[in-house]
Amino acid sequence: MTNEFKNQEAPSDENSEQEVAPKKTKQVKPFLRFFSIRNIFSKDNVTGSLPFVFFLGLLAVMYIANSYNADKLVRQIDHTQKELKEFVSEYGSTKRMLQDSSMRTIVSNKVASMGLCDSVTTQKQIVLTKNDLAIK
Repeated sequence: MTNEFKNQEAPSDENSEQEVAPKKTKQVKPFLRFFSIRNIFSKDNVTGSLPFVFFLGLLAVMYIANSYNADKLVRQIDHTQKELKEFVSEYGSTKRMLQDSSMRTIVSNKVASMGLCDSVTTQKQIVLTKNDLAIK
């Protein structure tokens, strides 16, 4: 190649091929086809993806049911804890009342109306030996 001015009147063979061939533009169409809604919702794509859509729907229903069950369980636990607190306090008060009512002086006062009274003498202990237990 030499540094010469080319004659614009007489185009060479190389220039004629370049002028005849159209210029290539950027290929934007394949990129836009990727986002084409018409192609995404075609009959083949929709029918092919129905099992997956049903699977996702089933998962969504199971997720919702699980959250409802969890809420129900939390409410039951709260209710049971409140009942437990009530029963514990009732148990404590009943136990105190029973201890108070089983004291000797209170029992003796209650049975005095029936004609019973405290014994004045001390209790005696009965001791048995083996000879006493033998059958004669």
